Amino acid sequence: MTAGEPGLPEEAYAAALASVSGIGPVTLRRLMEADPPSVAWARAGHAGDVARIWRRHEESGISVCWRGGPDYPPRLADDPDAPAVLFCVGDPTAVNRYPTVALVGTRSPTRYGIGVAAQLGADLAAAGVSVVSGLALGIDGAAHEGATAAGAPPIAVVAGGLDEPYPPRHARLWSRVAEQGAVFSESPAGVPTERWRFPVRNRLLAMLSDVVVVVESRHRGGSMYTVEAAAERGTPVGVVPGSIRSPASEGTNSLLADGCFPVCAATDILVALSLRGIVLAGAPFTDVRGDRTGPGPGAGTTGPDDPQGGAGAALGATDRALWAVLSADPISLDQLARLTGWEISALCGGLERLARAGMARDVGGWWERA
Repeated sequence: MTAGEPGLPEEAYAAALASVSGIGPVTLRRLMEADPPSVAWARAGHAGDVARIWRRHEESGISVCWRGGPDYPPRLADDPDAPAVLFCVGDPTAVNRYPTVALVGTRSPTRYGIGVAAQLGADLAAAGVSVVSGLALGIDGAAHEGATAAGAPPIAVVAGGLDEPYPPRHARLWSRVAEQGAVFSESPAGVPTERWRFPVRNRLLAMLSDVVVVVESRHRGGSMYTVEAAAERGTPVGVVPGSIRSPASEGTNSLLADGCFPVCAATDILVALSLRGIVLAGAPFTDVRGDRTGPGPGAGTTGPDDPQGGAGAALGATDRALWAVLSADPISLDQLARLTGWEISALCGGLERLARAGMARDVGGWWERA
């Protein structure tokens, strides 16, 4: 094939335009605002092998969504700053099915923040809310670990090209999010995750979300870009209160003082959604205070002795291995981390999945077999 050969889909030209060096988001929107991608490409007169660029995205399983195209998220259609081209692994329509809440925060959280993010993620997903986050280390990863337990599809927005998961240590989590929901980026395949792309990513997080919640953040944390973008759009911003002695809560406590609504449980977020006229039809869940709002998964059953059967049948091998470490004697997260070698965010996500299956129980911050 040669560049511009007839028969290539419009998505191929959209990917080619987004891949041209030196074209930023504003220029790309201007090029594509009146014409379909193939016409915009011809009019711009750029040199490039459109077929080769398209083939790279196809081989990586990356969908290309252009503004005006069939798979472009409707919730972005009226935003003047919405990207002209979006790239996606997973199902690009997953972001259209449920209300969305961004859970964001610092890459250097406390264990309190990790635990809260994981449980909020699990509770919201179980209640029929898609959790939107950035798949970064810290709060983002913990939120998605919880959100992949069960329920509404998780949505991720990343900074670099979708052919190289970043950070590499979140590759498995990245795959789970893509399998259950979608991972979006404004960057075409082959583009590295550069520092300047993160504020752009954070703006898109706000665009895709009905409510934004910050779990932990310093005064100048990247989450503040998401908060600013949300405020510009009139999107409610919630904040998890933190210790006045914790640097990780400096920014969040300041946001509380500025008038953001406090989040002490998933129910606080659900109320914020309802105040926007958003009706939920999700399953009951247990919030971070341990208050059961309904029967929930596994109610009326006992945890199986064999995790291969009963409620544990849908769990993966790593979650079953975690279940095997638990016993009738409560154990702390620190002890579990030492025994399993898991990161705290992955550990919290696994425990939430076991709790959903009725196989584990939180006892004042310690965990035991249910």
